[in-house]
Amino acid sequence: MRSEENQMSAKITVIVYILICFEVGILLLILPWRPEYWEENFFLYYVTGKFNSALLHTILTSGYVKGIVTGIGLLNILAGLRDLFKFRESVAALLSLGNGEPVKQSVVESISTESGSANFVSTESGSTESGSTESDSTQPRALSAEQGATQPVTLSDHRPTGVPPQR
Repeated sequence: MRSEENQMSAKITVIVYILICFEVGILLLILPWRPEYWEENFFLYYVTGKFNSALLHTILTSGYVKGIVTGIGLLNILAGLRDLFKFRESVAALLSLGNGEPVKQSVVESISTESGSANFVSTESGSTESGSTESDSTQPRALSAEQGATQPVTLSDHRPTGVPPQR
């Protein structure tokens, strides 16, 4: 009984999300091109008056900004369509989030579990298991399946040697 209630709740949540995506997307497609809503609104006058800038009014009413807002509206509609066509997957993902289960494996986890025979690990120090130093620190080294399970997999950032990592 509880599982059916959770599933129905997840379905309703996904449906509401899809409807909100469509509503916001349609509004963001239409409103920037209607002068009574975009150019002559209280918030635009308030912001330009607060900053005392006529340039801000010109920027916010330009076609470029209207196009950006329209593009965001189109992205909202596409997100709604994606969830509409992948409705079952969205409900399953929402249910698994409620159960505390991971939804998907990360790219690194899926690569390390699918490869089976060898995992490639990039080392920044350039040392191998025996302690010798390699000439190129960006070369990957192969690990057996047992070693890959105990050591974390790191990916190379493809910087030339001698460039410090950015944090």
